[in-house]
Amino acid sequence: MKGVLVHINGGMGKCVLFTAVAKSFKQQYPDQELVVVSGFPEVFLNNRNVDRNFAFNQHGLWRQYYSNDDYDVVAQDPYLHEDWIKGKSRHLIDVWCDLLDVDSLYDRPELFFSGPEVEDLQRMINVDRPLLVVQSTGGSNPGAVSWTRNPPTTELDDFLSKFSDSHYILHLCQPQTPGLKSVNQRMEGMSRRQALCLVYFAQEFVGIDSFGLHTRAANPNAGPSHFFLCLPEVRKRVAYESDAIHYVPLTEEAYSYLESNWAYYATLSRYTLEEAPENCPVPIGVKWFDY
Repeated sequence: MKGVLVHINGGMGKCVLFTAVAKSFKQQYPDQELVVVSGFPEVFLNNRNVDRNFAFNQHGLWRQYYSNDDYDVVAQDPYLHEDWIKGKSRHLIDVWCDLLDVDSLYDRPELFFSGPEVEDLQRMINVDRPLLVVQSTGGSNPGAVSWTRNPPTTELDDFLSKFSDSHYILHLCQPQTPGLKSVNQRMEGMSRRQALCLVYFAQEFVGIDSFGLHTRAANPNAGPSHFFLCLPEVRKRVAYESDAIHYVPLTEEAYSYLESNWAYYATLSRYTLEEAPENCPVPIGVKWFDY
C-alpha cells in the first residue's frame, strides 16, 4: 500500500482536531503517504504530516486516489464510532486514531503559520490594548441561532462587558452574524486562513464551539480562553485540560432542563448540531451560564 486517503466531512474545527491524528499517523507510518480531502484545506497548509491536501471539488481525485488500489480510504465519521455514540469517556482524537488503526500519541492539534501571514495580521489589526477576540456564532449559517451552539446574546454581552475597559474587543463574524453590544469592532469577511491566524494568536478569546476550542488548543502559548458550550456532555470528549482554557459552566437550572429532555441526548448521539430539533428545552428567563 502506498498511502491512506482520509475524507473529512464536517467543519473547520473538526479539521483542526484531525491534525493531532495526522501527527500520530506519520509517527507510526512515516513511509506511507497521508492524503487529506476536506472542506477546509486551509487548515493543513505548511503541515508536514499531511503529504497531499485537497478540497472536495479538486478535479481528478477519484481516479488518482479514491479508486486507486494503492490507497486505503478512511471516510468513516468519528462521530459515528460506537464509542462516541454510546458516550464513552474517550477524547475524539483517540476515537479517530482507532479508525486509522494507529496509537493516539498526541493530545493537541497543530497549526503552522508563515511569517508573512503573521505580519499581514499585525498590519490589519493594530491596537493599543490586549486583543480579545469573540466568536459568537458558528456552523454553516452564522445568521441562524441554535440552542445547541449559540449561548444567549444577552449573557455573552454581560460577560464581555467585564473586559470593556481593559481589552480591545473584536467580534469575528460574518455580515449576517447578530451583533453584540460590548465590542469595539466587527471583523467581517476574513478569509478562513486569516480567521485561524487571528484566533490562534489573540491575547484572549471567547468562543462557543469547536473551531475556537481546537484552534486555541493548538497554540501551546495561547492566553486565556473562555468557552460557552451549550452541550456540556460534549465538553468531556472534545475538550482539553489547560490552565489557560476555561469552560464557563451551565447553571444547575439550565442543565436540569437539558438532561430531562430527549432532544438533548438525541443531539449528542444522533443529530449534527444543524439537524437538532428547533424547540429549545430551556425556557426564556432561565440563565444558562454561571459566570
